[in-house]
Amino acid sequence: MTDHFLGRRLGLVPVAALSAAVAALGCSSTTAPTNPQTTGETTPTAAPEDGGETASAPTGPKAPGFTLPTLDGDSVSLSDFAGDKVVLLDFWSTTCDPCLAEMPELIALYEEKKEQGFEILAISTDGPETLANVTATVSKIGMPFPVLLDKETEVMDRYNPKGELPFTVVVDRHGHIVLKRASYQAGDKKSMQSLVDAINGALAGG
Repeated sequence: MTDHFLGRRLGLVPVAALSAAVAALGCSSTTAPTNPQTTGETTPTAAPEDGGETASAPTGPKAPGFTLPTLDGDSVSLSDFAGDKVVLLDFWSTTCDPCLAEMPELIALYEEKKEQGFEILAISTDGPETLANVTATVSKIGMPFPVLLDKETEVMDRYNPKGELPFTVVVDRHGHIVLKRASYQAGDKKSMQSLVDAINGALAGG
């Protein structure tokens, strides 16, 4: 577990020769895959294997359940929101610049849609060496939603074995995944619109 964890963390260290790629594709400890469905585009869970553009299916695979500690010492489970809210899971890290660049857009989405039954769970994947930075980062950015700690990346591994960051998952009120979205690039309106459409569809679906 330790070698695997450190490998993922080292994959987030900025390298000058790769800075442009990191900004465009997000943070990852793995070699960038060739399939565009997993490198920077929004991926509906029901999309065909050939990578064609389709709308998200009303019902996708069941989202893996989890319980994680919060910054204030409480705990939150995905099942807490079942039947009540559409949940966006945002896997991020304080060492991932694209994660931090995306956060204001997620905050804006949350403020716009929270009264409609929308929740965001910001799941930090920071380990022991950077965990102390989480509280300060959350305070500086002003995250208004729950921040959970996935220190061993056990939950991220269930949703995103490749370890890409940021990584976003939209879960409907019935606990089904309707969309997965890997990485973030500022100004990518198509990707952001696909995310908004998935959230709106899940909210409208009841």
